Amino acid sequence: MEDDMPLNVQVLFNRPQHEIASLLRDRLSRCIETSIVVGFATIDGLEAIAPTLLFPSAKLRVLVVGAGTFRAFDTMDRLGAQGVPPDRLRIHLGHTRPWRNVASTFQKYHPMLHSKIFYCEMPNGEAAAFVGSHNLTHFAMNGLNGEASVLLEGPASDPQFVTIREHIDCCITDSVEYDPGMKEALTWWTTQFIDGLRKKVNDQPQDAEKRVTILVLATAAGMPNNKDVIYFEIPKGLPQIERIGTTVHIFGFDSLPSSPGRALASLHTARFSLKCRTLGIEEDTGGRELEADWEVVNGAVPRLQSTAGRVRPSRRSDNEQVRVEVLGRLKERYEYLFRGPSDEWLPIYDSQTVLKVRPDQAELLTGLRLDPQEDGEYRLVRGLELKEPKGKQRYMSALERTSPESGNFILFSQRRRLRSGDEKQQHEVNED
Repeated sequence: MEDDMPLNVQVLFNRPQHEIASLLRDRLSRCIETSIVVGFATIDGLEAIAPTLLFPSAKLRVLVVGAGTFRAFDTMDRLGAQGVPPDRLRIHLGHTRPWRNVASTFQKYHPMLHSKIFYCEMPNGEAAAFVGSHNLTHFAMNGLNGEASVLLEGPASDPQFVTIREHIDCCITDSVEYDPGMKEALTWWTTQFIDGLRKKVNDQPQDAEKRVTILVLATAAGMPNNKDVIYFEIPKGLPQIERIGTTVHIFGFDSLPSSPGRALASLHTARFSLKCRTLGIEEDTGGRELEADWEVVNGAVPRLQSTAGRVRPSRRSDNEQVRVEVLGRLKERYEYLFRGPSDEWLPIYDSQTVLKVRPDQAELLTGLRLDPQEDGEYRLVRGLELKEPKGKQRYMSALERTSPESGNFILFSQRRRLRSGDEKQQHEVNED
């Protein structure tokens, strides 16, 4: 091909979930030499292209893998046993450093090889290269992952191909020859990175107080005094609420924000905030008449209003009657957390969007005896819902009714965290 022939660039594909293995196998089967660099490899991904790398085995100039599974290394063993020279199978171990300057340790979450390049030298001076996000995994090769790549085809002398070859050479320089006797060590190295990644993902602060707090967000014309008693209702089923001593924070607004979430984000604008504790809870027949200086009328817009010293509630059968005593103004500022750190969730499926592998690949996957099997259908996930513990339906219902998502302004917080920088800052109180 003449050097002045233009480079053809094709974006793969117009859908993120699109099988690329057949297109890749086509170029690999027709090329005279190939170089492959990937960040991660599994046995099912390698087996999707392995046959095209062995006829002849000399066509594989290099395979550089950043991390892999134990059985992926089994496939690399097979490539070596069938004629691929040992120095052409390579592992890139990434970069790390001692953990906190202790020489016998290392930082588990560390920079890794993340390149994905499939470079093919074609006959007549041509070249083809797949550059993008596809690792050597079944999900990537067979159109189950959301992926994007670019296919470049044209003269091998094109500057873009020169850059690609230089990139591959850098990966080779920084890698080591694959040693079949180190499979266990290499698998361990990958799991160490995943352990570090797990800690990186779950990086939520660990400074939350494991103290339950009832929150009352309401409009208020006046402000209760110390030792005043306030009445309100809350759903049954929250065993953490004690009859005496549970913490209650009451925020009085001139104008209540449109949703509980907005109100929580605007607590600093409340005209007053009070720290209270429960004095008593009625959950069976309830009190016909209760002593209270104030009550929260819990309509669409809850309001805190004064009483004549007593309330005669007409409550719902699934609510508890709560009376709290005002201890004083709330000086601390908190972030309130409504989910526990050990909560579990279930996916919400879209039944209309289903991914399936091609029949020929399904047969290959069945033969590999994967655990778990990967040859079935996969459905699009549209959301997550809290997993309901067995025997705790009432509790879960109460949690749902006292969460910000419920639209209610009387909330149950399972944990709380002092806001950074203003732990001791008191809300401004503008009394009428």
